[in-house]
Amino acid sequence: MIEVGPMTEYDGEIAEVMGRLRQQLSARHDGLPIVRETIEEMIESPYHDIIMALDDGKMVGMVFVSIVMATLDRNVYMEDLVVDAESRGQGVGGKLLEAVKEWGRQKGCRRLEFTSSNRDNKAGARDFYVGHGAEIRDTDFYRIEL
Repeated sequence: MIEVGPMTEYDGEIAEVMGRLRQQLSARHDGLPIVRETIEEMIESPYHDIIMALDDGKMVGMVFVSIVMATLDRNVYMEDLVVDAESRGQGVGGKLLEAVKEWGRQKGCRRLEFTSSNRDNKAGARDFYVGHGAEIRDTDFYRIEL
């Protein structure tokens, strides 16, 4: 049985699984555990959360969410939605995405925003998002390293 909800306290074993999951998401991640301070800061903040998917207590997916404030409204921004390779195709990603939407609604957000790579090896992610109602925007995405 898959249970989805926010992380409420730091757990070292979960932090290790989170590191391995991020490595499945992108080769640029080293697979090391997520830093305790990062997890605790997200848990304590009303503007951020880590939503986990657990299968009989074992973490099989996660997503990081944050509120982005604007002058007229607020939006939820989603980062690093990932489901363990062994658990894909079982509806875990859909449950995580629905939990993100509900989290945003509860926080008074107007829309959900996120990015996903357009590389060929991410076609499954694009299909997943579009299949769950996401609209691909015609926009440029900019990044400046600090």
